[in-house]
Amino acid sequence: MPNEFDNFNYNNGSSNNSGYGQYYNNQNSYNNDFYNQSSYDPYGNTAVNSYGAGVSRGARYSMKDVMARTFLFMTVALLLTAIVALAVYTTNPYFLLFGMGGHAFIILIIAEFAVVIGATFAIKANNTMLSGVLFIAYSIINGLTLSVIFLVYAESSIAKVFFLTAGLFGVMAVIGFTTDRDLTSFGSLLMIGLFGIIFASIINFFLKSSGLDYLITILGIAIFLGLTAYDTQKIKNLASNNPGYSLTVIALYGALELYLDFINLFLKLLRLLGKAKN
Repeated sequence: MPNEFDNFNYNNGSSNNSGYGQYYNNQNSYNNDFYNQSSYDPYGNTAVNSYGAGVSRGARYSMKDVMARTFLFMTVALLLTAIVALAVYTTNPYFLLFGMGGHAFIILIIAEFAVVIGATFAIKANNTMLSGVLFIAYSIINGLTLSVIFLVYAESSIAKVFFLTAGLFGVMAVIGFTTDRDLTSFGSLLMIGLFGIIFASIINFFLKSSGLDYLITILGIAIFLGLTAYDTQKIKNLASNNPGYSLTVIALYGALELYLDFINLFLKLLRLLGKAKN
């Protein structure tokens, strides 16, 4: 899963040049091959994924059940992230930036990488328990890292952007679920665009161009809106086709995908519209 982190810049109050510059391009690198992790036995009775976990081929999950569980898991993860972020901010908000010799934040970022990679393998291995535990762990660690936004942006601004994100996310999720158009090719273009803004952000880390930063932010918002619709349709298709995974694992996979889309979209919008503290 590629991740990309902007540099922190606290030098001024501009929403484009200051504040919580870190954002996550955590879109999953295993998105497009998740469908290909299963094969069917020659007797047609069991779907066996590439890690050897079997699920009855006749087990077809209703889209209603899968989507309901997906959004439930995603909502719980977002709430957990928000609670942890607020708890850290109200107790010791500067620990992440200055604790452990200033390395606390870096350690948490490394931990995020490790947990996401572990969750990826757990999901592909159809391991429900481990997938759930790692998803919860990731939500908690993400809450720790996201707590620093309260040091930069006004609480009212964060709340407004959060609700704006929820509204836009909901619209795109509905579009992805209801459209009859196959979004596979559209999703491939979005992934190319995602890697493009990661590359551009790395370059801008050295250039520190406010114009390029603004362009990256706008493109990022468009990309994650599109990925929300694409990922929603992908989860819907997984529910219909059931490539050898349990209902809960499919829902956890979908929840992680949509959670990442939501967090990325929120941080991009906050970077664009957020008002810095006085």
